[in-house]
Parts: sequence; structure tokens; C-alpha cells
Amino acid sequence: MERKVFCASGPSDVYRAVSTSLGRERFWATSAPESGGVISFVLADGRAGDCRIEQAVQDELYRLQYFGRTLTFTLVPGETGGTDLTLGADAPDDAEVVSLLLRLKASVDFGVDLRNHDETRTGSYADS
Repeated sequence: MERKVFCASGPSDVYRAVSTSLGRERFWATSAPESGGVISFVLADGRAGDCRIEQAVQDELYRLQYFGRTLTFTLVPGETGGTDLTLGADAPDDAEVVSLLLRLKASVDFGVDLRNHDETRTGSYADS
């Protein structure tokens, strides 16, 4: 499954959001430090685990094993600026993928964290 979004921000900003601990913690995870090619995710819904980075190509591609599936972020410079971002997942979990894309866009384009930060509202909430 693939979902796409256009980000007004350039590929380097989008790549930095998915490939750095600080970037991931701004829209995705409660905590996401990286060491030796492994990200130690702690998510708002209580999930925690080590996720291996499979491929990282600066400003172009970021692929990782993520809780039993592969996520692939593909970044292409937009024709008039910005970034065409495709998020591919090898398991159909459309709601989580769409939520992740929208939270990423809000973070890189507007500096906004769309997560609700309420531990009683996680899981099936789009903003968890």
C-alpha cells in the first residue's frame, strides 16, 4: 500500500524529520533515539520496540522495519519546489499510515504537532 502527500518543505527538511531522533519526536514518537542503525521507538499508544533502518539515502529514501512491517519513505523534489512524499507499507494499515503522513506534513510545513498527547486517547484515534 502507498499513500502520497505534498509537503511545501524541501526534501532535506522532510528527510530530517523522518531520519533524526528530534524530527521523529516532533510528530511520530514519544521517544525515538537511534544507535547503530536501530531506532528505539516508544509510541503514545504504549508500543515500544527496536526498529532497524534498512536503507537511508539522504533526501531521497528512508526505509525501516517498523513493528513487523516495512515502511518506505520516498522523497521526490516537487516541480515547483517542495517535496512529493510517498509512504509505502507492506501491510495494510491505512489509518495509521495516513495519520503518520498528515502529522509529518503538519510538523515540517507548519511546525504543528497534531498529536493529542492524551494517554487515554490512543490506538484508534487518528491523532495518537
